[in-house]
Amino acid sequence: MIAPRRRADLALVDPATVADRATYGVPTALAVGIDNVVVGGVAVLAGGELTGATPGAAARPTARPS
Repeated sequence: MIAPRRRADLALVDPATVADRATYGVPTALAVGIDNVVVGGVAVLAGGELTGATPGAAARPTARPS
């Protein structure tokens, strides 16, 4: 549930236009149809442009109990 004062990662996607533009030659090309992405309450993609923000942390594998 999205609620005030709660952290969330959100991606606003237009299913009618979403498409991957990355290729082997240009692997970092941004997708189309994804205009806004918020990570932990911080915009990382706004209006289809990267903001330069890098919130969050990498997910690291943990050992499984035997």
